[in-house]
Amino acid sequence: MIKHHAPTQERIAIQKASLSIFGSTPRLTIFSIGCPLAAFLIPLKLSLAYIILVPLIIIWLVSAFVNPHTLKLTPDERRILVPLGLFFLTITSSSILGVSLIDSLPSLISLVFFACTIMIFLQNAPLLQTSAAMIAGQSLAALHSFFEATFPDTLPRLFLGKVTESGQLALTIPLATGLLWYFVSIGATRRFSAQRAIIGAFLTILFTAIGFRNEAGFTPAITCSLGIATFLLAALSVRTSLIARGTAQRIALLSALQIPLLVCALLVNLKRGPWLGVLSGVVLFFAWYARRALAVLIATTIVIVAIIAPIRDRLAASYEHFTISGGRSTIWRIAADLVAEYPMGIGYHNSGIIRALAPEIPQELKHFHNNLLNIVAETGWIGVGLFIWFIYGLLRTCFTDRRQILFVATGCAIISWQVAGLVEYNVGDSEILILVWMLLGSLLYSRRRSALQPAPTPTT
Repeated sequence: MIKHHAPTQERIAIQKASLSIFGSTPRLTIFSIGCPLAAFLIPLKLSLAYIILVPLIIIWLVSAFVNPHTLKLTPDERRILVPLGLFFLTITSSSILGVSLIDSLPSLISLVFFACTIMIFLQNAPLLQTSAAMIAGQSLAALHSFFEATFPDTLPRLFLGKVTESGQLALTIPLATGLLWYFVSIGATRRFSAQRAIIGAFLTILFTAIGFRNEAGFTPAITCSLGIATFLLAALSVRTSLIARGTAQRIALLSALQIPLLVCALLVNLKRGPWLGVLSGVVLFFAWYARRALAVLIATTIVIVAIIAPIRDRLAASYEHFTISGGRSTIWRIAADLVAEYPMGIGYHNSGIIRALAPEIPQELKHFHNNLLNIVAETGWIGVGLFIWFIYGLLRTCFTDRRQILFVATGCAIISWQVAGLVEYNVGDSEILILVWMLLGSLLYSRRRSALQPAPTPTT
């Protein structure tokens, strides 16, 4: 484990000044409602979240112009944001030198929006509040997917597609696990221990998964019984995350009952990359805090794979889908050729040229189905090096202090995101990426706070 060094006088001065400024202005009320509301809306409708974020960005830009000293970063923040800023610059330069600047231009403009989102959450949004809001919104989306899979001919798809929803679940499931563990570990829930809460969640997942009959979905009885309970608790989570006045007991109980719903939505979507990502993130979290729970997790996973035919068949067909004409083997070979020809990259979001290089690739395909491969193809070797540097700095910050359970859970969510990205390009999905930037900003905000007050000590 990386040693936790005491904060320097410079770092504490920056943190105290920034937090004092953030808390003394009238805009605090606007951001305290707007930030979690935007995080809540991302899993439901991106356009609605933008309606919230754009005014927040304008207010923040005006405030930053009036008080530029609030932009000063601590050493921990520079360790993450400097490589990220350099990565953004590399994206810009590779797009200028790439195959089509016109195609890259809309995505380059979005980088400014992403950078502002990070800073807004860094200065205004605690990690606990942002996480609760994300899980609340994700639960409502998962509940709809749950019912849609049970009654496929009755309910239309209202929210995001299966690929995007699964990518978001790869982030929120490890986060929800950490949120539950956080509250039961500090003794907020006195009626059940952390181990019992996690085991109970696993048993609920297993019970619900048994009803997963086929690719059409779950049995109606199981869907209705679990759905009604989770709907009521998801509604409660909106109030909890937006007002931030809910008791710890409610949040812990909410998280415990939302985890099965989120996992079941992940199973219904039948996406192997997010399955692997979530399993990796949750295994790492339990290896960090409760190794005895790993046996329950592994046993639950084995039983689910053994008894659910669609999941078993999906995993069994992995190699066939990889080698099929126009599949990932073809796409990755073309990516390797492009990297050799364009060492500085073909330009941001220019991966759509693969359709012209191999006619067997489906016309709707616009990326390389691998994060690192896509990044090196579009931004070159410098770009992928900076991205790895950014991820390293982010994970180092998350796993520095074992007492900070939500920090560790965020690190596990980032690992889940990147493991899922081994077989898909989730860095290019704005609905997923915006959640990462919100988490990043909230992580750094809470890190500033943690330097000024002692972390809660887990009781388990």
